[in-house]
Amino acid sequence: MELKWLDDYLALIEAGSFSAAAEKRHVSQPAFSRRIQLFEEWLGVELIDRSRKPLRFTPLAIQYEASFRSLATQIHEFRSILRSEASSSPSLVIAAQHSLAATYLPVFLQRLRTLQAEQRFRIRSENRDEGVALLLRGEADILLAYETTTVGTSIPTQLATVCALGEDALVLVASPKLASSEEFSAPDSPMPLLCFPAETFFGRAVRTRALPELMQSRLVAVQYVSEFSLGLREMALLNQGAAWLPRSLVAQDLKQGSLQELPAIGREVPLWIKTYFANHRNQALQNLFAKFKASQDNDYVVKTPASFYSQ
Repeated sequence: MELKWLDDYLALIEAGSFSAAAEKRHVSQPAFSRRIQLFEEWLGVELIDRSRKPLRFTPLAIQYEASFRSLATQIHEFRSILRSEASSSPSLVIAAQHSLAATYLPVFLQRLRTLQAEQRFRIRSENRDEGVALLLRGEADILLAYETTTVGTSIPTQLATVCALGEDALVLVASPKLASSEEFSAPDSPMPLLCFPAETFFGRAVRTRALPELMQSRLVAVQYVSEFSLGLREMALLNQGAAWLPRSLVAQDLKQGSLQELPAIGREVPLWIKTYFANHRNQALQNLFAKFKASQDNDYVVKTPASFYSQ
């Protein structure tokens, strides 16, 4: 099978006709039609219903259209990765907790590139537990994650060296429209709450440090549960409930007034931003860590995420 046959087929889906697809692929229509036939022969199935006009795809082709697209994307991405790896110095893998990937990572990455301009990086945005697992399995070189006083990473010191980067906090927020409603402020009315799952890092932190106190004074009604802070933020913006979210993530929303903090209702949960550098013999990683540690020792201060949006 030739990759161009798959690309031809996707072009046919997009164009809707053999003539338009052939023009798009810069080949004659007879040659294009033959390549589609070769693709079908290689698959061993018919993708085009040639008994009808105009062009119509078979039910099987329609059923697996998304799979064809996904396959083409994966092949091209894989080829790009191989070519990039072959032509450049090896990249270092940074595993970043989802919320930090959306807020803190750009500044952190800029700092690393300033220290080692020729170094290439590959980013993996993961939930916190998977990020830790990647580092422990040797599949990530650097981990960027939150910690609390009660929930650490348990990464052995012989496997990685930790550096403190800054502070953040989980703060209870809601839209002004919801917060000012009579139903929301009534003590005997259940407060709509948007929550992280209990088994997630943020879920454990909130349930340990803040939620019990709130539930002693208010009834709560869980409206939505998601492990993704960006999803909870969107629901809060839509007046669906209050949520504990990283202050760095909602800094712009707080500044614009689309969300507001509710300190009188729920206490904030302090967070510490930390990075772990794996202690393996990768020379590029060792050099980068030495430069990074020296920059911290020279009183380099990383801004807290909440200040990113105020510049």
